[in-house]
Amino acid sequence: MESFSKWFWNDWFWLPEGHSFKNMKPDGRFAQPLDLIYLLGWGVAICCIRKIFEFCFSNKIARVMGVSNKLARPPEIPVLDAQFELTSQPSDAIIAELCKKVDMTQRDVERWFRKRRNFEKPDMVKKLGEASWRFCFYAFVFIYGVVTLHDAPWVWDTEHCWIGYPQTMWKSVYYYYMFEGGFYISLLFTVSTDVRRKDFYEQIIHHISTILLISFSYISNFTRIGSLILIIHDSADVFLELAKCFMYAKNDKWADRFFALFVTSFLFTRLFLFPVFALYPSFVKLRRHMKPWPAYMIMSSVATILQFLHVFWSYLIVKMALRVIVTGQKPKDSRSDDEDSGEDSP
Repeated sequence: MESFSKWFWNDWFWLPEGHSFKNMKPDGRFAQPLDLIYLLGWGVAICCIRKIFEFCFSNKIARVMGVSNKLARPPEIPVLDAQFELTSQPSDAIIAELCKKVDMTQRDVERWFRKRRNFEKPDMVKKLGEASWRFCFYAFVFIYGVVTLHDAPWVWDTEHCWIGYPQTMWKSVYYYYMFEGGFYISLLFTVSTDVRRKDFYEQIIHHISTILLISFSYISNFTRIGSLILIIHDSADVFLELAKCFMYAKNDKWADRFFALFVTSFLFTRLFLFPVFALYPSFVKLRRHMKPWPAYMIMSSVATILQFLHVFWSYLIVKMALRVIVTGQKPKDSRSDDEDSGEDSP
């Protein structure tokens, strides 16, 4: 076990040339790699806080915002129920057979299956509960980040991300990392029960990439540039989740306003701030102070993956925003719920 630990925590892999973990004593001043073990505990704790939030406040928030579950379950028909358990979207041939068995028209059978599919989908109260929870967390952690970093020298001059390495870590930055890392781990814990999104796999890649970036930057003692990346990411999500809340409440006026703020902040933070204040310092300024090393190459690759996702999502968002402007349709987040309309066609 000791030999494996020595091999895994290799200075050559994790740290810049000329530096060693031996110089970063566990005296509370430097980030310690084993601190990341606590992220699992933070993830579990945040999951528990979320459950308490949803249990205590979801229904109350839904009542205040006028959100209810209006879809009724279609009448129970044993033959159709049995077929639905096999497949929720039967072929035309199967529907023709079912029509004979239950003495219903093809249109009535198709309508029954459509209503049953809509009934099985996540209800509006659940969606509102998830969106309101994420809004509360993003708002909290963004405000925490602003309070923590507003006077940090590396925010106003990114050269300080590398000057004097290895730098001591602020205690507030330590908790910032724990909050963020624990939250993204909690999202992976609940991915199977949360409302499924259209960009489900892209979201998984994003969450894993963020966790890797948090972990590698912490281990390599690059929490300064890491904290910049975190605060850049959080602001747009606050407006996105708030816009969703009002969209579920069918309050178009406020949904439109927060959606506009989301589009503006997302494009500004992900296509301007992230490249200028995260990628450029990491790819260019860092090389003025140290040579690249293996862990740095991995962090750079992960940051590049995140930027590709930002460009992909920006394309979807701009495309959807233009459609809203041209056609006057209600805004619907292109990254949002993977579901058909809950309304029944005549």
